[in-house]
Amino acid sequence: MDQEQIQINEAAEWFFFSGGPGAPRYGDDPTKHAVDHDSEAFVREVLQNANDQGLPNGDPVEVAFRFVTLRGDEKEEFLNGLGWDDGLGERMRAVADTNNGRRYERVVERVNDPDAEIRLLVVEDRNTTGLTGNWDEDSNYAALVRDELYSSKQDDTAGGSYGLGKSVLWTFSGASTVVFNSHLTHGVREDDSPRLIARSKFPTHQLANDDTTYQGAGWLCQPVETDDGPRPESFWGERASQLAEQLHVERPAVSGTSAMVVEFQDPTRDERPDIEDLAQEFVDASVKYFWPAIYRGDLEITVETSDEILTADVESVPAIRPFVEAYDERTTDAQTLVDPGDVAGLDIPVKLPPRADGAETPDGSVRLSARLASPADDDAYLNNVALFRGAGMVVKYYDQSRVAYGDRNFFGVLAAGEARPEGIPSESDREVDRFLRFAEPPEHDEWESTENLREQYQRGFRTALDDMFGTVRDGLRHLISKGSNSDSLSDNVLNRFPIHGSGNPRSTTSPADPAFEIDSSSRFNGDAWTISGRIEVLLEEFDGWSADISLTGVGEDGSRYDDIPIDSVEIEQSGVTVSYDDGCAHLVADETVNEVSFYGRSHSDEAADLVHGDVGATQLEILAELQTTEEDQA
Repeated sequence: MDQEQIQINEAAEWFFFSGGPGAPRYGDDPTKHAVDHDSEAFVREVLQNANDQGLPNGDPVEVAFRFVTLRGDEKEEFLNGLGWDDGLGERMRAVADTNNGRRYERVVERVNDPDAEIRLLVVEDRNTTGLTGNWDEDSNYAALVRDELYSSKQDDTAGGSYGLGKSVLWTFSGASTVVFNSHLTHGVREDDSPRLIARSKFPTHQLANDDTTYQGAGWLCQPVETDDGPRPESFWGERASQLAEQLHVERPAVSGTSAMVVEFQDPTRDERPDIEDLAQEFVDASVKYFWPAIYRGDLEITVETSDEILTADVESVPAIRPFVEAYDERTTDAQTLVDPGDVAGLDIPVKLPPRADGAETPDGSVRLSARLASPADDDAYLNNVALFRGAGMVVKYYDQSRVAYGDRNFFGVLAAGEARPEGIPSESDREVDRFLRFAEPPEHDEWESTENLREQYQRGFRTALDDMFGTVRDGLRHLISKGSNSDSLSDNVLNRFPIHGSGNPRSTTSPADPAFEIDSSSRFNGDAWTISGRIEVLLEEFDGWSADISLTGVGEDGSRYDDIPIDSVEIEQSGVTVSYDDGCAHLVADETVNEVSFYGRSHSDEAADLVHGDVGATQLEILAELQTTEEDQA
């Protein structure tokens, strides 16, 4: 190590804020418990973060996963650069003695074992924004390096919006430590790139012979004095470059960020997997969740080990190819699937509620396409529908096995928002994209009712989602049925909209002026069909209301079976009476009841195909009527 490198290492300092008397203590990082912790989840989250930071220049975002293994002198030099003997090691030994310290104890043992390796994972992205901004402002630098559960992503089409995905970097570090090296694409210090800083997330701790209580977060940095006291500051320019080289996180001088996970580990495994196996898992997970972005040329991914460089392309994972074909031919006019490999498609209408500020939203549609399976296909995701929007990340593989029958197996794609058209997205596409973005929970693995939707849109968001999924199921039945498909979707399916099976809402009023919000579900429990749901009156003034609940079997080809008689419906609220007539339950509520939750079951002594769950699905219908003060009915 030359004299200049020694000076750089001496300038680097681990900085921790002290809590002071009575300050809250943190036993662990709570975000560790908010997302899945397998390697697939890691790949999904970090790729989403990189994809969201892409520059609007038409070039793809490039992401390279690079595994590095250090032993001997390389390991010692790395630990010197990381400040192991200048504060980090002492703190890790301190937190190893806490209730959640076992993971840190293992790292200390590995560091002290001259024969043990240290495993690093570098996630390097290019053609992205880089860590722009300052510590004390709203910026993507502050959101990643300083803040918790805070996102600076303002783009309505961004994949993430909770600021939670970045937490996997620390969750997968045995040392809870991540090093960042970034080239900025803009900003007042763009020409000073690169910038380098490391951050640790430890439990609250104390050091030997030191009564100070330290908060968990710490930074390897050059602390600076400000009017508000000392705070961490990045390394810049040549100093950052030299320290990056020592830490094996050097990068080319192009815009983007490299994040290095110190002592990479999969917290769901009790054994240390081979890097070659991990590399293949990363390729598979990349293609599984980001094939739309890869196929469109928006994202390029490689996984590097000391022996080889693997490329994640849509041809490398056979199970994904049928979905790619369904997406590629999604705009087809065909609505008939005849031979294996055929693709047919339908537009699924989406009616969005107004935004929370009262702004009206345009009605739009999403594109459903399906490819009839062939015996040669990999069937890992058979009879699933890949759901995604403009970000190009598959939110979920939506299992619709109950829709398939006989030899009518399929692979489906629901291209929503900005992923729907081949050309420029319309205003409604952008609004649908925005709506579905806020419908994603922190894990971004579902489109469902969320607190974000409640904040961003007026009532009706839940109904909009239920209606969309209900029509998707109807649309799939339409596409794969063997009968005549000469009728259009509007004739065959949309006449039933928004009525659909397996627990979905029906409003007796026009979609523009709903009087009820209804959720319901049904499932077979081995003996009979159980049903449950909630009926909420959306108007403030009414004299009472009633609802008829009925259950019908729906065959695998979409045909309706006989009614399934309802045996009982239980309601705990007062002010509601229940009666039964010809297998249907009839609810009558007075003017004090604006919301009811119910639970019930069907008779268990009906035809075998109904009570044994042999029907393709059930359609739970709720027909509600409202008594208003004007004695008219809504």
